[in-house]
Amino acid sequence: MSMQSTSVLNIKWTIRGRPKISARVSGDVIIYINSTFTLNQISGQVLEHQEDWDLSASSGLGQAYFWASRWLYVTVEAGKDVTDLVNDLKKRFGKEEERPDIFSDPSGDPTKFFQTDNSYQRDVYQVGLFLAVVYLVVQFLRFTL
Repeated sequence: MSMQSTSVLNIKWTIRGRPKISARVSGDVIIYINSTFTLNQISGQVLEHQEDWDLSASSGLGQAYFWASRWLYVTVEAGKDVTDLVNDLKKRFGKEEERPDIFSDPSGDPTKFFQTDNSYQRDVYQVGLFLAVVYLVVQFLRFTL
């Protein structure tokens, strides 16, 4: 790891491994990786990240295995992304209301569905509390004036 300047960091690292299948035939896979990060000088946040991969130390079969496995992984991940995109589009353009007995609130107020207690007893308590406060204020003013 080395700092090329106050905002550029360079990390060199190596990955060594053997393929899961036919390690004797294809040999070791050795990848030299050079990661370069451009940082924000104040916050240290990464603004830009660049990686260079060098497979020149690997055998030809090892390189072929690496690129084939990478291609397979990328293909599977792209398939997952396409599936997610199609499902998202189905949700967007599909039926608006799958359950007709539930209606969403367009205002988006999450407390709208919480009902407060609207009983007669609560109203009596509130009126009683108001009368008690008025009585205390009147008694206080009567004794002080």
